[in-house]
Amino acid sequence: MRSSSIACLVAATCLFSVSVGALPIEYFYGEDGQLQQHEEPIEETEDNADNFQQDREIVALFDPSKPIGQVSGLAINKNGHIVAFHRSGRVWDEKSFNSDETFNKDLGPINNHTFAIIDREKKVVDEFGAGLFYMPHGLTIDSNGDYWVTDVGSHQVHKIDAKTQKIVMSLGEKLVPGEDQTHFCKPTDVAVAKNGHIFVADGYCNSRILKFDSKGRLMAQINAAIEDGQPSEFAIPHSLALIEDMNIVCVADRENQRVQCFSAGLSEGDRTLPTGIPITSATDIGRVFAIREREHYLIGVTGKSEDVEAQMFSINMKTGKTETFAKGLRDTHALAVAADGVMYVSQLEPSRILEVRLL
Repeated sequence: MRSSSIACLVAATCLFSVSVGALPIEYFYGEDGQLQQHEEPIEETEDNADNFQQDREIVALFDPSKPIGQVSGLAINKNGHIVAFHRSGRVWDEKSFNSDETFNKDLGPINNHTFAIIDREKKVVDEFGAGLFYMPHGLTIDSNGDYWVTDVGSHQVHKIDAKTQKIVMSLGEKLVPGEDQTHFCKPTDVAVAKNGHIFVADGYCNSRILKFDSKGRLMAQINAAIEDGQPSEFAIPHSLALIEDMNIVCVADRENQRVQCFSAGLSEGDRTLPTGIPITSATDIGRVFAIREREHYLIGVTGKSEDVEAQMFSINMKTGKTETFAKGLRDTHALAVAADGVMYVSQLEPSRILEVRLL
């Protein structure tokens, strides 16, 4: 981490100031460029074994009982099971999209299951999602237990009923990218509040956050906060974390190597802040691929950048204390945090899920 700062952008609502605890932990994947392809078996060497224990954490391979594809989204359901939104045998490559961002229709939807429900003993207890999605990406579970996903291939956001396992609501026009109020372009993530408000990170092309009501009607657009010395626009907002009791939505602004947090516009009364007021930010923390919140701790995973090593981080949203751990955890994409604090992280290359426990 080159430097880390958390800047309060609205003095009246400043939440915390930074206290960085850098933890220089040597990690386990070997030299750059030597990561194996997802279809190859993982060699167990001294630096790449089933379990990796360092000063701060234990990282273990979490191998489901049945093979699944590249996991682009992770969540924990009401039963405490790990929900993996994956691409089966599909890989995002140069043939996936055309120059105008439309999906290669010759590929069609993924014919195999794209959801795997996995218990803590790694048994796949359920699968579904065949023939529904083109290029799975983000996943969240709402307060009712229903699934919400983003599909960068179809340029849509979908709600899936957890009981019927059917799509019951879709935002965006199927296979049509766009930048107006009714279209997305490769949306990356979604977060849903208890009152039904929907936040969409849109995403790879448009670099904006859109907020909808429970019926899918646009309520607001959130743009990047203006900060001294920082880019004025998002550069691939890749992940969202909604902290409802603090009325905050945080954005993992991947290529700008920062997290920016805004008022979510969820509270009511005279002191309600409108949606999108900048609250706070953390900068120079690496290319942030995923963020999730658990009990006012914002947990994140970053990819390797020019001057910041790939790692995980946690920010206490009440005090601002920041810690880094699991340095060298590369090619991460998705993150979920269980009720007991165990973290599940997906990697695309090699394709696998890791279980991270802090000591």
